[in-house]
Amino acid sequence: MTIKQQNVQSDINLSEKQPKSINDRQSMMLKMVTSYSIFLFIILVLFSYLYFSDAKNARSQYQWQVKATFMSNAKLFEKDLDIMDAYCRQLLQNNAFRKLAKITEDNPMFFDLGNSVATTMATDVYPEALLPMSDVYCYLPHSEYILSPNCFIHKTRYYNWIKDYPADMYEQYSEILTNPSYYNRFIPMDELMPTSGKRYYMYLIDMNALYYLDIDAVACFILAEDELSSLFECMDADTPYRYLSISASQHNSILSLSTPESTNFDSLTAAGSLDSMADFLNSVEMSMDIYTSTDTGYAYLYTYPSFASAANNAPPQILYAGLFMATLIGGLIIIFWLSKRNIRPILELDQQLQVTELEKSHLQEVMDSQRPIIFNSYVRQFLKGMIVSQEEASYAKKFLGLADESLVFNGLYVVAYNSADQHAASNEPRTPEECNTIILDALRQFTDETLYYFSPSDRVYAIIVVGKAGDEKDLIIKTNEMVVKMHHYLLDTYGIWLFAGIGKTTGDILNVWESYQQAMEAVNYTSKNYFFFPYEFIQKDSSAFYYPTELSTKLIHFISTGNTSQVMELFNLIHQENIEERSLPINMVQFLLSDIRNTLLKARFALPQGTPKEVIQNLDECFAEHVSFKLCEDIALKLCTLFTKKSDDADLISLIEKYILDNYADPSMGLNKISDEFQISESYFSHLFKEKKGVNFSTYLESIRLNEASRLIRETDISLNELYLSVGYNNANSFRRAFKKIYGMTPSAMRDTKSPFSGDLAGGQKD
Repeated sequence: MTIKQQNVQSDINLSEKQPKSINDRQSMMLKMVTSYSIFLFIILVLFSYLYFSDAKNARSQYQWQVKATFMSNAKLFEKDLDIMDAYCRQLLQNNAFRKLAKITEDNPMFFDLGNSVATTMATDVYPEALLPMSDVYCYLPHSEYILSPNCFIHKTRYYNWIKDYPADMYEQYSEILTNPSYYNRFIPMDELMPTSGKRYYMYLIDMNALYYLDIDAVACFILAEDELSSLFECMDADTPYRYLSISASQHNSILSLSTPESTNFDSLTAAGSLDSMADFLNSVEMSMDIYTSTDTGYAYLYTYPSFASAANNAPPQILYAGLFMATLIGGLIIIFWLSKRNIRPILELDQQLQVTELEKSHLQEVMDSQRPIIFNSYVRQFLKGMIVSQEEASYAKKFLGLADESLVFNGLYVVAYNSADQHAASNEPRTPEECNTIILDALRQFTDETLYYFSPSDRVYAIIVVGKAGDEKDLIIKTNEMVVKMHHYLLDTYGIWLFAGIGKTTGDILNVWESYQQAMEAVNYTSKNYFFFPYEFIQKDSSAFYYPTELSTKLIHFISTGNTSQVMELFNLIHQENIEERSLPINMVQFLLSDIRNTLLKARFALPQGTPKEVIQNLDECFAEHVSFKLCEDIALKLCTLFTKKSDDADLISLIEKYILDNYADPSMGLNKISDEFQISESYFSHLFKEKKGVNFSTYLESIRLNEASRLIRETDISLNELYLSVGYNNANSFRRAFKKIYGMTPSAMRDTKSPFSGDLAGGQKD
């Protein structure tokens, strides 16, 4: 019982006792106020939660916006890096440059070639289109010359004359140019350019690594730090990213932009925890995050203004505080007012609550009583083949606890009889209800949770046996043992004989009806010596065909619901049972086909009103043809399409057309390949394609191939020996015959005349 319920009960007791003293009334009032105060407390807690939730959401939104902005900047940065690569690749395509990189100044052509390439770099390549840079040049290790758009000069003279770098840093400069460990990194040039007033970085690219052409050259890009930093704009333009480090791997940093300079990002990264990094930066009111590019794999370690220091991010605290106080004071006033007014109505409310609880309890009892009915209904529908859609099957399997994809199913058919043995344990007459109760109790006693059963009629029980895939044999043995034990128990205790047949295993519960049909047939082979009989042990009788009434009923049901897949499954079952396993003589086959035809006639006369007369006439012509198993199957599929015309037939044909256009050169292209690819029957596809396109599939495929052959003859120089293979023919003679039939000339004759004929061959007709 809740606190409120306890207080209400206390109020009821006090009302019944009719307190007379003022103290008693005050006590009741106090309890009422306390009860309402709980609600006020909950409201205030919720209010506080909303406030902190709002603050949390604002923080999350701010962090998301910062990261989204940085990701965009990082992509632009990587795009500019790609442009630098493109600059190098463009230069590598210059034959003069590649030759220059391999010769020295001893070669008479050296200086002329160098000056020519320098001129080309200044006119044909546009450095301003790259990452904002101060300078760009190439170092040629083979000759130790510097090549730039402005000059072609030896490295030493370039260092001393052109750049006027410090003399004591020359060795370090040479080390940077020649050591691959410095490549693809942004190298600070503070010591080389101490008086420039700005910070610069050098970025080097090993040009040989781009194409592996054995071109010994290094591209050097000089970039200013402020221009490089401007690429990474923070969401708040007034407060940019104060710290930025970019790494290609855990130990390979390519760029470090930081203020102050004393910040060591390697040590921060080695800390191994973003939390510790954030704590480190709390003193400067900055937050830190890491972004890893999905395109390059670069890791970006960056800091940004913390949420607390960012402007206009915090919720309006004064407004929330005012609302909180107003809610508190107003709530207290309302509590005292309601408490004084609602002492008596609470008693009525309590009575109503009691009635509601009783109604709720009754409703739950009704739902619990209906659950076995729903359970048995689903089992019945599966065993009878009444569930045809995957959506409905998925829901029913979940309700039955059969959602595991690795399950297999068997249909089990159980029949019970009273014993005629005078020595049976019990010969007292029983009502059908008593017998049914006894047998159901036995099923519950001897079966486990993997067996789902219902009673379709008196003393006949249909069961779905469920097991794991791969344990089919063990499942049948286990089921046999269960039936034998239950048989002996019922016989010894109640004088009831029990017999059972089991069908073949199926991995699709939608096909469990087929196994159930087999179980019904198998039970006919049981005896007092064989209580349990699997369908697979039946010796098929070739003197009688297999087409029970249940199959006829199912066939009509599947056709009327437009369930093409189940219709095909049923025809496969009929064919397997009669043609493959029984090997029926021709006269019995004719009797079987006659019965199937009669079933299809029943479905034909049940066609919905409004079916076009020409369609019905075409269907009746099919019935007038010589009956065959294939004809019956085709008629059944046509009836399916007439009962429920699928709206996606046109989309299916469009997909098939695209598949044909993409794969017409495959010599194995045919009806069987199409049917396997799109999981439809050959007969259904052939009928549907002719209906939608107005031409047979073979004719359509031939037109596609020959149109392409004509185009290749007219527009290319492909040899005639290769031509027929390229359009999907295995035999040159067959290709020539088909080509001449359509175009009136051989491929060689068209090649000689370069005929402009390009008519559409859809339908196999010439223009």
